[in-house]
Amino acid sequence: MLLGGYAVLVALTNIGSITAPTLVRHQPGLLLGLSSRIRHLLFAVPAGINPVAYAVVPVVRITAAGLLCFALGYWYGERGMGWLERQLGDDKPASLRWIERGVDRAGWLMLFLMPGSNVVCALTGYRRMDPRKFLTSLVAGIAFRLAWVWIAAKQFESELKRALDWIEKYQWPLVVGFLVITVGQSFVKAARKASAEAADEQEEAAAELAAQLDAASLDPAALDPHRPPPDH
Repeated sequence: MLLGGYAVLVALTNIGSITAPTLVRHQPGLLLGLSSRIRHLLFAVPAGINPVAYAVVPVVRITAAGLLCFALGYWYGERGMGWLERQLGDDKPASLRWIERGVDRAGWLMLFLMPGSNVVCALTGYRRMDPRKFLTSLVAGIAFRLAWVWIAAKQFESELKRALDWIEKYQWPLVVGFLVITVGQSFVKAARKASAEAADEQEEAAAELAAQLDAASLDPAALDPHRPPPDH
């Protein structure tokens, strides 16, 4: 169920990224419901989003994703983290190691600074952070992000409005471009996943062969395929 929920959130994020050029000007609230990335928040302000919608929609969207990833790490442990790492292949290995060190030293601070990071949320769950502390840090981080993005958007509102005019003018070519990028990234991730699984199978086969050779060094008949099984 958790894995299915994560897949739904990923699908919504991809839909939001692809359709952002058509939504950001006239339906910014819907865009933030699909994907509350910083760039979408930034453009939603000069697009005239209702302040209440700006405050509520991203909090619900990011908190839902954060809780789901936290549960993956908390309940599934190594299996959940391994699955998530395979889905986020682009984050490995250097950045993931850096995030792991940061979570080990100050998980609450990482959540506050990176509330939209699925990896951070999953790692805090895997490290068994208290759920109340997790939720408090996450919501505080989201509120801080919304505040500074709103201030920055107001500061550069005229420039962002000119960018919105350009996006609206070329929205369909941009949609096609984002679609091609998203599909391409999906194919790359699928190819990396298949390669990793093949490498794991080879390692398992090599380990099994090594075990047989070790057994043969003690008992040469152990490699005889016609040897009857030992009596128990």
